[in-house]
Amino acid sequence: MGYIGSAGGQTTLLDLSLKSELVAEGSTSSNDTAPIYEYKDNWVLVNHDLYGSRSSNQTTIGKDNVEKLQVKWRWLNEYEIQDPPIINEGKGYVQDYAGNVIAFDARTGHTIWSVDTGGGPTMGLAYDSDIIFASTATNATIIAINSSDGKKLWESELLGDPKVGYSIDAFPIVWGDYVIAGSGGSGLPPGPGLVRGNITALNRTSGETIWNLETTAGEWVEQGKTPPNGGATAWSGGSLDPDTGILYMPLGSASPNFNASSRQTPNLYSNHMVAVNITNGKLIWATPFVAHGTVLDVIVPDSHDWDTSWGSSISKVTLPNGFERKIVIGHDKMGNVIAMDARTGQEIWWKTLGEQYRTDVAPSPNGSGMVWSYGVYNYHAIDNDTLYISATNRGLNYFTDGISGHKISAPNSIEQGLVNGTIMALDISTGEIKWQIQTKYPPRVSPLVTNDILFAGYIPFAKNLKTGVILALDKETGDILWESNVNAPIAPVGPSVGNGMLFVPTGRIQDLPKEGPIQGSIVAFGLPSKLA
Repeated sequence: MGYIGSAGGQTTLLDLSLKSELVAEGSTSSNDTAPIYEYKDNWVLVNHDLYGSRSSNQTTIGKDNVEKLQVKWRWLNEYEIQDPPIINEGKGYVQDYAGNVIAFDARTGHTIWSVDTGGGPTMGLAYDSDIIFASTATNATIIAINSSDGKKLWESELLGDPKVGYSIDAFPIVWGDYVIAGSGGSGLPPGPGLVRGNITALNRTSGETIWNLETTAGEWVEQGKTPPNGGATAWSGGSLDPDTGILYMPLGSASPNFNASSRQTPNLYSNHMVAVNITNGKLIWATPFVAHGTVLDVIVPDSHDWDTSWGSSISKVTLPNGFERKIVIGHDKMGNVIAMDARTGQEIWWKTLGEQYRTDVAPSPNGSGMVWSYGVYNYHAIDNDTLYISATNRGLNYFTDGISGHKISAPNSIEQGLVNGTIMALDISTGEIKWQIQTKYPPRVSPLVTNDILFAGYIPFAKNLKTGVILALDKETGDILWESNVNAPIAPVGPSVGNGMLFVPTGRIQDLPKEGPIQGSIVAFGLPSKLA
């Protein structure tokens, strides 16, 4: 094991064999095994593609007609819809908060079939070669479903113990013969135990386990710890480079969350971005965000639940020195964004979004006082030379309660202390801001970019009222081209676009009876028939 310097601390290098090893062990090159999609009118993964780009090459909706978008249909559901619908060849697939997977006609919203997976919510589905792959959250499994009729093809074994809070929250990542599952879980005492994170590879045909990687390591999680420390879960999912078969997975914070007294040694690999060889589950590198040894002006180990989370992306860029390099983008709930060399994990640039206030104050029995930061609470989008990202201003007071703790939101905020925020475009090679707009309310909606447009959104709130506004921005300037209030909070996992339409997942629609059965919806926007 060796180390190289990084402005964020130390990047742990574990295995740099990369593609040569992958081809040898996989027996075929990634180009032979990776499926090829015609993405133009489809959206087959939560973040559109394996690269995590949230960038669609559809050409139906553009700057010249986006202001004409109108609601074509609204599909109402008993439970909240968190994830963007998967769109493939005119059909849509979505998983609701209760774990039901539903297939629908993308043109009309009419239900084709529905199947109960037994657990939810999750971050979404994956489509691959006529099969839908779904996580089951608290059931702690992955299932494969025939996309034509909804029949279950297989279900994996338990990948962790649900009795201690373990769940499979991340969307599956499917490549060649591999289906990747990322763990989640509260991991907070009191309770029978703590969740320790893992990433698991399953056989695409049978669902059998190929390998399992524990994402905690070191003295801090040795047997006999009281409490038994844990965390570092891969709950938000990541991206994969199909040229190399390397996974890039962000890992969450360590637990107990707000009291670090039992974990004073390095909390590997919590709050890291990790690169993993998909053929054997070996770590290639691990880059810390808020973690032991970083130079960030915060108390270490992390005691604020700063999670390195909400996915990653992989792209090829030309750097200011003229060299072309593949880079991985990751971020955390404190608002740190890092561009890393995809091969080594070494930092290329690092940026902290928005104003940070008292982020170095540790929780205490009497509270930390209000701590403010512009964290990233949703996925980002990339397009050519630009990173599109939103950050939400959040105020919280952190308390310790024995070995654990709790947090209290700032006044006049919504859950988790969210208040307002910013949507911005950054030069992907340098991190420099190209444009930025401020939002009066939390912009906790994952952006997507397509055909010179950036779709984003925010969540207006007042007392118990929460609605959602979907925005279309000029991707070059940030100018607002179109907006629509969907009368329900837009899910942070964000919208999808395909089949010439924009699909927006939501929570509970306002103005319905409080005891009514409708708790979520999909709003489908399209152009008037003569323009579509």
